Amino acid sequence: MKKILLLSMLVALTACSNQPNQLILNPVYKSGKVTSINANISTSVIDLRGDNVTLKIIESDKVKTLASPGLTESVKSTLDSALSRNGASISNLATTRFELDIHALQAIVTEKMMTHTSHANIELGIRVIRSNSNFSKVYRGSANLEGPLRHDRAKIESQLNKLTEQLITRIVSDPELIAYLEG
Repeated sequence: MKKILLLSMLVALTACSNQPNQLILNPVYKSGKVTSINANISTSVIDLRGDNVTLKIIESDKVKTLASPGLTESVKSTLDSALSRNGASISNLATTRFELDIHALQAIVTEKMMTHTSHANIELGIRVIRSNSNFSKVYRGSANLEGPLRHDRAKIESQLNKLTEQLITRIVSDPELIAYLEG
């Protein structure tokens, strides 16, 4: 019986330590129609972060970093969904370009003996470019999370996904941006 219990504990510990070395971000736009955007636009997302670290885990004297492959595609999908649900027509042939720059998108987790904290920080810049003018603005958001014991990667992913979705909702409902798009 002791051998079975010991073997079970060993398997459980091994499974916990074999998490993939990447963070899976997939924000989903859930806010529905919050405004009305009457514009034809082409969209792009550009990752301008200095490095591709999306999660930094600080544990006493060790620092572990994880990237999030496919981040720009995931954010673009969320942006396109938000714009479309709010009336914008997305087309690669549109003369108005809507560019979203990712300046910062990262969670820093600090692990202590019996607790952990996570601080997420996102900064997104937009540029809307027409043949004779352009509009730009920066949107920032942050969120904090605390919990007992070690962090749960799914909760950190959820924290970043929710914050990204909140910022994109703020972007598509920005009266200045809408006025420029329709002007």
